[in-house]
Amino acid sequence: MVGNVNVSECEAAGLDTKEVERIARGLDRYARQAEALGLTIFGGGGSGSLRFDDGTGHALIVAEFIGGHFDGGDGGNFNVGDNLLRGE
Repeated sequence: MVGNVNVSECEAAGLDTKEVERIARGLDRYARQAEALGLTIFGGGGSGSLRFDDGTGHALIVAEFIGGHFDGGDGGNFNVGDNLLRGE
């Protein structure tokens, strides 16, 4: 298994943990492939892009994708007292 599929959180959301794990594995695989090419997967403003740092201080946007939803937050997480991991 890639990372940690949070079973309690999946159940609270009504999601199939095996499907969540399949998606997480795919994202992990693509993120590693992107990293090997020097690409950053960037999300923000509801869309995503692949970016390459060419050393100019402004990354080249080598691909844009608008399917799905992408959030570029800081990834913070917390527990509000219900023992479920929640994000920003």
